[in-house]
Amino acid sequence: MFILQLSIALQSKSILFSMPLFYQQNINATTKMAIWSITESLDFFEQNVFSTVQITHPTKKVQHLAARLLLQRFLPELDASSIKYAAHGKPYLEKSHLHFSVSHCNGYAACIISSKDPVGIDIELIQERVGKVAHKFLHTSELGKIQLLHKEDQLKQMTFFWTAKEAMYKMNEKLGVDFSENLRIDELASASSGIIPATIFSDALVQEVQIHYEITNNFVWAISVM
Repeated sequence: MFILQLSIALQSKSILFSMPLFYQQNINATTKMAIWSITESLDFFEQNVFSTVQITHPTKKVQHLAARLLLQRFLPELDASSIKYAAHGKPYLEKSHLHFSVSHCNGYAACIISSKDPVGIDIELIQERVGKVAHKFLHTSELGKIQLLHKEDQLKQMTFFWTAKEAMYKMNEKLGVDFSENLRIDELASASSGIIPATIFSDALVQEVQIHYEITNNFVWAISVM
């Protein structure tokens, strides 16, 4: 039933309130994702989405509600009141085996859902400011590889690493994670899209994950899956 509902929800844009889906993909038999290009007004979302999260900034509120609506279209029978938040801020569905993750940035909302394993998703605009904080999330070995590139390519790679590690963090579901030490990616994103192996080091455990990603002209999205 879970897979059938997702398939139906993604097949017709009319079912999605004419959501302009920028991208959608079946990662595997139990995991699916979608990205929505946000063009609707705040009024539209306030009329169609229920959320207990209090957000006063109009743009941030639109982004939050867009991600929530995308999740609801993945799961048409979702009871919005069943969405709870863990101590570290990760949303989860109360009394459900489903795993999900959402993300948003200016103009886009993204969602991934799995009926089997924890998942994480993130979407980020490519902006110069990422370079100012790169030392906080890049391991010295990762930073060394990036610094060998041309400046424009450095910016895209830094944004990729930040986005991928955010997705890994969301998937990991634990507090106290050091992005530079505990979340490691040994390869650069050598193509505009693809799959790269990564590793989560946590509590003496080593977890191998896959990063699916795409680098566009103005933003990067990435998901972390088993």
